[in-house]
Amino acid sequence: MADYFRLMKILRVFALAIAAGLCIAADPTWNPADAMKEAEQDIRAGHIKFYWAGSIASRPVGVPFEVAKNYPKANAGIGCITNDIPLRERQEEYARRYNEKIYAYITQQH
Repeated sequence: MADYFRLMKILRVFALAIAAGLCIAADPTWNPADAMKEAEQDIRAGHIKFYWAGSIASRPVGVPFEVAKNYPKANAGIGCITNDIPLRERQEEYARRYNEKIYAYITQQH
């Protein structure tokens, strides 16, 4: 019985470690240099989306609203949750580069 409780404790710690790792890995770095790479991966996979940013009134960054509203919306800093201006600038630049690549792709398709 003691072995069972020890095994369960090990499994719980292991599950928590995996969950924490996934949460940490899910946060983007917002390095604008990576935006094109993500856009190219999404194009190859057929997962077209546009990044939106802004506080009260979010908007698609760098592309027409009328086009972006027809695709899934990705969050590149929506809402008034941070005063970290450098982070917001990185998010917007990342979104602009990503969105421009996706926009160029979809306008070539039609």
